[in-house]
Amino acid sequence: MTNRDLNHIISLARLLHLASTIGLIFLPVAIGLAFVIGEAGIDDLRETYAEHTLPEVIGTGSYISILVIQSVGLLLTFYVLWQMRGLFAYYKSGETLTARCAGQILRIGKALVAIGVIGILSNTLIVLILTWGNPAGQRVLLVSFNDGNVGFILAGGLIVVIGWVMREAALVAEENRGFI
Repeated sequence: MTNRDLNHIISLARLLHLASTIGLIFLPVAIGLAFVIGEAGIDDLRETYAEHTLPEVIGTGSYISILVIQSVGLLLTFYVLWQMRGLFAYYKSGETLTARCAGQILRIGKALVAIGVIGILSNTLIVLILTWGNPAGQRVLLVSFNDGNVGFILAGGLIVVIGWVMREAALVAEENRGFI
């Protein structure tokens, strides 16, 4: 790798490190703000899932269960941002082809796959919880695959493979450094 290439990587990594840091700050602030201004309440659940017949009253237990389910995806998103920030920190210091970078890439890929899977499962569980109070025959078990969830699974899978390849390349690079 030329010095020019490394300088480009370092420059871009600085920007992406800053962007991921801002994301780590913005995500919890945005979630807190949504609750403060009333954009994360039961009425919003009703609006989001309006195509389903929902009971007159959505209980506190159901609402809290839904918040817990939704928080799993948010925590995974936070984890991905944290791992990306770590990877960009390595890159901005000039560390590129190492086992540590490969490990970061693998963790990012696995978490992205998990976000896609959790997206599918969480929607299924939320609809089931929301319609559980309905009379028999009006309860809904919905399993849906949207392009976002499939995209996360495919992109995450790609990044996992890149992480594996990167890990092998880092091992070869380390062996080669031992010969020199």
